[in-house]
Amino acid sequence: MDTLEKSTSPATTNPSSGATFKVYNPATGEQLAELPVMTPDQVEQAVRRAGTAQKEWAALSFNERRKVMLRWRSKLVANKEKIVETLVAENGKPPLEALMELFYLADVIGYYCAQAPRFLKGYKVPLHLLKTKRARVVYHPVGVVGVISPWNFPLLLGFGDALAALVAGNAVVVKPSEVTPLSALRLVELAEGVGFPPGLLQVVTGWGETGGSLVDNADLIAFTGGTNTGKKVMERASRRLVPVLLELGGKDPMIVLKDADLDRAARGAVAGAFFNSGQVCISVEKLFVEAPVYDVFVAKVVEQVKRLRLGSPAGDPSNRDLGPMTYQGQLDIVEQQVADARVKGAHILTGGKRGEGLFYEPTVLTNVTPDMLVMREETFGPLLPIIKVKDADEALRLANASNFGLSSSIWTGDTSRGEALAQKLEAGSTCVNDVFINYILPEVPFGGIKDSGLGYRHGGADSLRKFCRPQTILTDRFGLKSEPIWLPYGKKVPKLLGFALNLMYKRKYS
Repeated sequence: MDTLEKSTSPATTNPSSGATFKVYNPATGEQLAELPVMTPDQVEQAVRRAGTAQKEWAALSFNERRKVMLRWRSKLVANKEKIVETLVAENGKPPLEALMELFYLADVIGYYCAQAPRFLKGYKVPLHLLKTKRARVVYHPVGVVGVISPWNFPLLLGFGDALAALVAGNAVVVKPSEVTPLSALRLVELAEGVGFPPGLLQVVTGWGETGGSLVDNADLIAFTGGTNTGKKVMERASRRLVPVLLELGGKDPMIVLKDADLDRAARGAVAGAFFNSGQVCISVEKLFVEAPVYDVFVAKVVEQVKRLRLGSPAGDPSNRDLGPMTYQGQLDIVEQQVADARVKGAHILTGGKRGEGLFYEPTVLTNVTPDMLVMREETFGPLLPIIKVKDADEALRLANASNFGLSSSIWTGDTSRGEALAQKLEAGSTCVNDVFINYILPEVPFGGIKDSGLGYRHGGADSLRKFCRPQTILTDRFGLKSEPIWLPYGKKVPKLLGFALNLMYKRKYS
C-alpha cells in the first residue's frame, strides 16, 4: 500500500464531526487506513456538487463523454498494479481475482461507449390508430445516481453501475462498504485529470447512515447487497419517491443430470462454489445431483476441493486459490451454518474448520436436509452442500423451493433439454453447462426475482436505460382547428364513436 489513505483526496470532504472508522487487511489484521464518517450535511453537499457537475457533463456531446471515459480507462489500466494491490489488501482475494475485476471494468467501459449511441438514441413509435399524430421516445439522464455497493467485489459491483450511469450522462456518488472503501477511493483518485467536471464522480465514506443520507439526497439509488438491507433502502427511498434498483442476495442452485459431463460439472461446481471464497451473490449454494451418478460426482468434487490452496494473497499469485473471508461477521455466519448442519446430521467430507484469523477451509457437505440453515439461508462463504435427487423433476422442485431467485445452472449432455428445463427454474439467469459466466457478459440482462432483486437489470440496453428517464414526445401533424373529442362535444360524436367501435371491434371469435 502507498499513501492513498493519507492524501487529501477530492473523493471526500473534510469531516466536521470528527468520527472515523478503520479499514483492516483481512489476511493479516493490519490496519490499512482510518477514514472519516461523513455526516448527512457532507453527503448533501457532495450530491449538490455532483448535480452541478452533471449539468455540465450532460451538455457535452456523447463523443466528448466517450473520450473522457476512454482516457479514464487508459489511466486505470496503466495503474493496474496499484489498483490490484489496494483491492487485495482490503478484500483479501487472490491477485488474479482482483485483476479479473479490473478487466471487467475495462471491458464494460468499452462496451458501453460503443453501444450507448444505439441504446440511448431516441426512436419513432408507429401509431396504429391516430395517424394524424407523430410520436417518439427520447432518453434523459436522471441526474445524480447514488451507488451503494458491497464489500465482496469493490470494483465490479462498486463501479459497474457507476460506469453505466456516467456514460448515460449522470453524475455518480458512490458509498462503498465500510469494510472495503479504499478501492473506490483509488478509482476516483485516478479519475482526476481525465476530463470529468469537478464533483461528477465522488465517494462518500462511513457506515450505514452515510448510505442512508445518500438515499435522502440522490435522484436514483442503485443498491447491491443483502435482502434485508435492500428492503430498508427501498422503504427510506419511498419517502421521497426516489427510484430504487435492487440487486440482492441469492441461494443459487446447480442441477447435475445423469447424462452430464461429470468432470466438467465437478470443476464447474468447485469454481462456482469457492470463487472469492464463496463470497459471491451467484455462488453455487445448493447442488442437486441425480442418484445414478451421485457417488461418482461427489468423489470428483471432493478431489477437486482438496486440491485448492488456501492462504494469504501475498507473494506469488499463482500459489493461492482462496484467500480469507473478508470480515468477521460473514465468517460467523459460515461457522453457524456448519455447526447447525453438523448437529442435524450432515456429513463433512472435507474442510469444515476455521484456520488462523479469517481463513475458513473450503467445505463440502452431504446428507443435508431442508431444515438446515445451509439449505435455507444465504451462506456467502466457502460451503457446498450436495443433495441426491431421483430425477430432474425433484431437482427443479427443490431448487425452486426458495425465497431467492438470482442465478442457477443445469448440467446435461442434452443441451436442448437443458434449455427447456432452464425455463422451469425460478431465477433471473440460468446457465447450461456453465456457471455464473452470465454476469460478465455485457450483452445480456442480469438480475433477480423474488427476494433477489427488484427493478434491476444489468446488461444490454438496460444497463444504460435504467439510469435514464424516458420521455414521450407526441406531435400533431396537420394542425386542425379542433379535434373530434375536444370540448364541447358535438351531436355527431357519440354516433361516430359508436360506429367506429362496432366497425373495428365487434367481430365475433369462436
